Amino acid sequence: MDLKLKKILIVNGLNRSGLSVASALKQAGDFKLHFVSTQRSLSGTVKRIINSHLIDSAEIISGDYSDIYFADRLIEISNRKNTDIIIPIGNAAIFISKIKHRLQKFCMVLIEDYEKLLCFHDKSQTLRIATELDIPHPTTWLPEGINEVKTLASEIKYPAVLKARKGSGAHGVWYARDPSDLLDHYQRATLPHKSGDGIVRDSTQPMVQAYIPGELHDVTAFCIDGQMKLGMTQQRLVTKPLSGGMGIVNVTTKNEQLLHYARKIIDKVKWNGVALIDFKIDRRDGQPKLLEVNPRFWGTTWLTIKAGLNYPYYLVLHAYGLPIDFPEEYKVGLHCRWPITEFHTIFENPLNFSLIMSRFQDFLSRFKLKNCVYYLRP
Repeated sequence: MDLKLKKILIVNGLNRSGLSVASALKQAGDFKLHFVSTQRSLSGTVKRIINSHLIDSAEIISGDYSDIYFADRLIEISNRKNTDIIIPIGNAAIFISKIKHRLQKFCMVLIEDYEKLLCFHDKSQTLRIATELDIPHPTTWLPEGINEVKTLASEIKYPAVLKARKGSGAHGVWYARDPSDLLDHYQRATLPHKSGDGIVRDSTQPMVQAYIPGELHDVTAFCIDGQMKLGMTQQRLVTKPLSGGMGIVNVTTKNEQLLHYARKIIDKVKWNGVALIDFKIDRRDGQPKLLEVNPRFWGTTWLTIKAGLNYPYYLVLHAYGLPIDFPEEYKVGLHCRWPITEFHTIFENPLNFSLIMSRFQDFLSRFKLKNCVYYLRP
């Protein structure tokens, strides 16, 4: 089958993940890429992206992904553009998965069914799966109200972590130093709030976890019918915020134990598509502890691609039932940086002159890395 000029609609692509997916597809084949965004207008940056030929066109849908008219508008655009494939990015993936049954009447939608996606989007479900598979993870409590939190606050050790059950990265994560801190974070977390794209991130009660000291590591996975065909491990060397969040300086590694755990999770859920499985290597016992699974393209997708694993292209090939020539290896020791955001972390609290100078020197020293690429920015 000739994939030349196949039309792909990338929803919510004006971020690191979306630009990585677009660039990978453009490099692999002559696809026509159209971006759909809920931003209010096409900024000068977007116009520069179009002029650079990374994407062919972009369009705005007013409102947000939870808007009842969003699906109708997306279907109209898809039909007008004669779209062959829809690839959702970031928070759009959750909503697109919910309306997948409507969209796939007109084109292919490259995201898992919502019932299966919820196994990962809801962290409490993910940790139940980890328990069944005997995969280590932080001790977790699921309080159902403020009274249960008050009781729990007096019984657990600190620091502790409060997390929204649905969400990813640093969004919906709070660190508590003592019982009053935990109660304060809980009350703030349960107030209705919207993200920048207008989605209320979580309507469930937050969960409480024991804090795990150690390094953040991930497995990036490409899966077909419950088999992890490809897996790459990486370490987050610098995150935003520095206490833990999205990776802004990462390096590829080869950690067989993490890959083993990832395969067990993928097999249990019978996952199809891409996923990022997050771990912390506990410095107290050296054992990895599962944190969460991100069931969509992630912020460091560009590092996976530059390491030699073109997940977006493999996803398209699989959608059309075409054979995939999977690489046997990927580049280990490859760094990827996001310097502008990395620079901002220099001035993160806690703050004093010596700490600023130390962080600044570390920032400059990373420009000497010979095996390094840089994240794409919108």
